[in-house]
Amino acid sequence: MATPRVFIIRHGETEWSLNGRHTGNTELPLTVNGEKRISATGQALVGDDRLIVPSQLAHVYVSPRKRAQRTLELLNLGCRERLPWQEEHQFEVVNIRTNAKVEIDDDVREWDYGKYEGLTSATIREQRKNNGEGSWDIWRDGCPGGEYEKYAPRHMDIPAHATTPDHQQISPSGSTD
Repeated sequence: MATPRVFIIRHGETEWSLNGRHTGNTELPLTVNGEKRISATGQALVGDDRLIVPSQLAHVYVSPRKRAQRTLELLNLGCRERLPWQEEHQFEVVNIRTNAKVEIDDDVREWDYGKYEGLTSATIREQRKNNGEGSWDIWRDGCPGGEYEKYAPRHMDIPAHATTPDHQQISPSGSTD
């Protein structure tokens, strides 16, 4: 059996990512340029002779954020079934290239920046300096009102079910079911 491969694709450009503002829970659309760049990325990376071969995809996990879902749409994988966020009238069966199941998964969502949502790193460091808190490192200090460093690893780990052979679930004891 072939070794499973995992592709991680970040959402396209938003106004906040364009100017360096931390974006977690805030719903922001992709910019026009962001949509163009993701479409071009899809053309370059997705296809029978490309890095991502749609017919070989088994499962796609996407963040609950609309910008991530729009990014997936623009990659043009050619999913057989409608995407979980699409209404029936929005779905048209054309150019089917994959039978992959698409699932909205909170485990791959963006970081929760709490009180730092919408701020740049420079602004955060300046605020902390003015409050006598010292320098800021997201991995060391976390985000007040948001996620803390002890939770960061869950955003770094691929869910176990994404990489196990035949998508078997692994129980806490390590056995498969």
